[in-house]
Amino acid sequence: MAIRRDALAARREALGFTQETLAQALGVELSTTGRWERGTLTPQPWRRPDLAKLLKVSLDELDILLNPPQTMAAGRSSATRREVMVDAALLAGVIASEHMLGTHSEEPLRQQATLVSASARVTDLHRKYQAARYGDVARRLPEVNAAVDALVADGPARKRREALGLQCSVAIVAAKLATKAGDGEAGWAAAERAREAAESAEDTFGLAAAAYQRACALLRAGDSENAEQIAVSAAGLRGQDPQSATWRGALTLISSVIAARRNDFAAARERLDHADELARWLGADGNIGWTAFGPTNVLIHRTSVAVALNDPRGALATAEQLDITALPVGLNGRQAQFHLDSAWAHAQLVEDPQAVIHLLETERVAPELVRANPNARSLIEDLLARERRRDVPALRGLALRAGVAA
Repeated sequence: MAIRRDALAARREALGFTQETLAQALGVELSTTGRWERGTLTPQPWRRPDLAKLLKVSLDELDILLNPPQTMAAGRSSATRREVMVDAALLAGVIASEHMLGTHSEEPLRQQATLVSASARVTDLHRKYQAARYGDVARRLPEVNAAVDALVADGPARKRREALGLQCSVAIVAAKLATKAGDGEAGWAAAERAREAAESAEDTFGLAAAAYQRACALLRAGDSENAEQIAVSAAGLRGQDPQSATWRGALTLISSVIAARRNDFAAARERLDHADELARWLGADGNIGWTAFGPTNVLIHRTSVAVALNDPRGALATAEQLDITALPVGLNGRQAQFHLDSAWAHAQLVEDPQAVIHLLETERVAPELVRANPNARSLIEDLLARERRRDVPALRGLALRAGVAA
């Protein structure tokens, strides 16, 4: 019977690869990487060095990912299968290294299990946030945050940088959630916690993520000048590697939106073009650092910039170039933003049926966003004010579900 390699999938996702982009990097068919993870196919020996290099593991660690132990769940009935498999893979790597050193203490293994379990939970928060499951994230966040803080305070000294990296990552989730809810002050405070953790860990990309969230929080609070300054400064990140290019691109995209909001079309277009160059250099839509950065996301931001510039025809012209299905699976929030921007553009052109179709798509992929997003609710209210029921019969039901109409 095939055994799913959940740890292999988790490692791929943590490094920002989709099954498609990993397949492209290795020169194999998309179905091949999927079968590796489902356990119905095993990489040939000559594939393994390249696969290990991309996943940043040793060949021994890759062997553990491909042959996960089946008996690690004893005494951990509360763990999910994914947590068990991730723990199994990485713990086995610790066992191998400690065996070479001639040590057999169980305490480092227990501590590593805690660190890996916490990492899996933080990853799960990011994944749920990108799937627009904001309520679920909000419920789980305090417990995960407390667990990570405890690791930083009481965990092994040799793993402190990893724990600080997790502390930065969970603070990023908190900043995103607060800013999404419209609380710029709480978003800023969480982003500052992320920055402090990243500084302590000497984590360049953690600092980039914190800068992005600081800019978003300031933008939400109405301080676009300082938001732009932070984003532009952080986008000066050096490095000719995928992570550096991704963060330069993501920060350049947010700075393009800020420029558009102050009606600087030239700066917005220049920044979008630069981000497009970086995305084309990467060559595919990815999700490094939970940024969703790639060619499709650049087009989504071009649409958002046109919205900020009050250019509905420009927004729709860009939207027509988009294949929203090209985004990695699970990026419901990004898909929803595309549909929301398209709905706004159609509404501005008094094309109400098309606007409602896009709002219904927004609701389909991210129902919580429609209920919580002030722009979505405002748009529904505007459409209701000029409602023509025979033309847009679905509008009333949408408004009821969004809590806009009683």
